[in-house]
Amino acid sequence: MFKKRTYTIAGFGRSLLMNLLYGPRLVTAIIRPSTSAALREQVMLGCTSVNECRYCDWFHTQMALKNAVDIKELNQFLANPEGTSLPEETAVAVLYAQHFAESQGKVSKDASERLKKVFNWWQRLEIHAYLHAIYMGNLSGNTFDALLSRFKGSPKADSSLFTELVVSIVASPILLRIAYRARKASDSRFTSKAETSSD
Repeated sequence: MFKKRTYTIAGFGRSLLMNLLYGPRLVTAIIRPSTSAALREQVMLGCTSVNECRYCDWFHTQMALKNAVDIKELNQFLANPEGTSLPEETAVAVLYAQHFAESQGKVSKDASERLKKVFNWWQRLEIHAYLHAIYMGNLSGNTFDALLSRFKGSPKADSSLFTELVVSIVASPILLRIAYRARKASDSRFTSKAETSSD
């Protein structure tokens, strides 16, 4: 049975609204970021580690590698924050991203204060813009997969066909492109290994 977190119609509507509100800040962050590209990808993967969207995980892992993120170290930190040391700025942002996902955007005062101690107001807006964008990506991907699971005869117990269709119609152009790129990369690695073996 499909168990990943998915959208309700109300939740999807809230995410759309938050992304509209933070959209201008996201555009600014893309053009002239106030934090590093590496931190952006670590924040994205921190949120994704909770929601487990396979599309976002593949895409942002590739982006993280392109921006010199040590994926092994990050994954170790995500699995056990006390067992791995990251720079304070990175650790605070990644833990905040996980908390954001776990609380569905309803972050605690303590978490907000920790973020405030490390990042200024403008940087915090940027981090929140990233988080609202990736949270929507995560749950859209999971909801799309819930629809696929329904077609295979294993519907998610607390999800509706209507919600899955609405979210999938909105998100499928991006998700299918990511899935195609992931498949193409996988096929390319397989071909490369086969050619090496034959040599």
